[in-house]
Amino acid sequence: MHTVVDLFAGCGGGSMGFEKAGFKTLAAVEIDPDAAAAFALNVGVQPLVKDIRDVSVEELSAAGVKPGELTLLFGCPPCQSFTVLRRGTKTTDDDLRRNSLIFEYLRLVEALKPRHIAFENVPGLVEGRWSQYFEIFRQKLGELGYSIAWEVVDAADYGVPQRRRRVLVIGSRVALPELPERTHGTDGDKKPHTTVRDAISHLRRLGSGGVDPGDPFHKARRHSELARRRLEHIPEGGSRLDLPEELVLECHKNHRGHYDIYGRMWWDRVAPTLTSGCTNVTRGRFAHPEQNRAISLREAMLLQTFPPAARLRGTADTMALQVGNAVPSLLAERIAQKIIEMEQQSTPGLGNSSHRPSFAE
Repeated sequence: MHTVVDLFAGCGGGSMGFEKAGFKTLAAVEIDPDAAAAFALNVGVQPLVKDIRDVSVEELSAAGVKPGELTLLFGCPPCQSFTVLRRGTKTTDDDLRRNSLIFEYLRLVEALKPRHIAFENVPGLVEGRWSQYFEIFRQKLGELGYSIAWEVVDAADYGVPQRRRRVLVIGSRVALPELPERTHGTDGDKKPHTTVRDAISHLRRLGSGGVDPGDPFHKARRHSELARRRLEHIPEGGSRLDLPEELVLECHKNHRGHYDIYGRMWWDRVAPTLTSGCTNVTRGRFAHPEQNRAISLREAMLLQTFPPAARLRGTADTMALQVGNAVPSLLAERIAQKIIEMEQQSTPGLGNSSHRPSFAE
C-alpha cells in the first residue's frame, strides 16, 4: 500500500489526487479550521488543526505514520512571500515566518524518513531573491540522503485547464527521482491543452446571485448594477480595456497595468492562474467567458481539477481562498503516478544528488 502524509493540506486538492492514484492518506496538517473541515469531507481524514511548527512526530505516529515506512511526504508551504508580485518589497517579519516553514517541512522529512518527498511552490522560490532558501533546502535534502529532480512546470501541461506555473520538486532516498512527463501541449504527440470549455461548459447557466438548486457551490456572486453593466460591455477574452469611458473605474483612468481586472476567460484556452480572489471580477480575469458574472466556486474547483463532488467550508471568501491555494488534483495524481513508478524501480542508497530532468536541459 502506498501511503502519504499531506502537510499544509488545505481543503484536500493534493490528497484527492493522491487517493485517485491509489495512495492512502495517513495524516494531514492544516492550520485553518475551515480548510481542515473541508479536507475531512473530501478525503475522509481529520487533519491536525495546528501550526506545523507545533506538530510533533508523536502526533503523526499516533495516526499510523511510522518513520522509514511512509511512501511520500508531500508539502506546499504558504507561498505568498515567494511570489514575484512581492519583488522589490521590503522583507517583513511575516515573510521570514512563512519562509521558515520550508524548514519545518525538512524537520519532518528528517524525523519521518519517507521513501520519497514531493514539494510544490511558486516560481519565485527559485527565480528571485528567495532562491537562497531553495539552495539551503536542496543542500539539506542531500544531507538527509535524498536525491532530487526539480523544475518550474506548468500544470496546464499535465491536463489541468489552468495556466499555473509552479516549481515542483520530487526527491527520493531509494530511487532516481524524475518529474512526471508532460502529457499536454502543442509539441510532438502531446494532447491539446484542456480548456475552460472542457471543464465547465456543462454547468447550469447562472445570472448574478444565481444558484444551481442541485449544487450549493455552483452559486454566482451577486454583482451590483454597475458591475453588471460593465460586464455587458466586455467580450470573451476582454477586460477593463473594453469599457466605455463612462464605465471605467476612477482608479483605472490614466492607469497602466492591472489589465486583467474585469477580465473574461476564453472558452477555448486554459484559465489563468486561480488565486484567492478567483470568484471576484475585480481581482483578475475571473469573469465567466460569456455569462455576466464571476465564476462560481464549483467552476473554480473544476478548473483546479477537483472531483465533481468536492466540497468546501467557510464563508464565500475563505472558500475561494481554499480553492486558489490548492494543488490541482490532477497534478497531484500525476505526481503520485510517478512516485509509484519510482517505487517499482527503487534502489537503496541513491542519495545526495540533485538534477533537473532531461526535458528541461
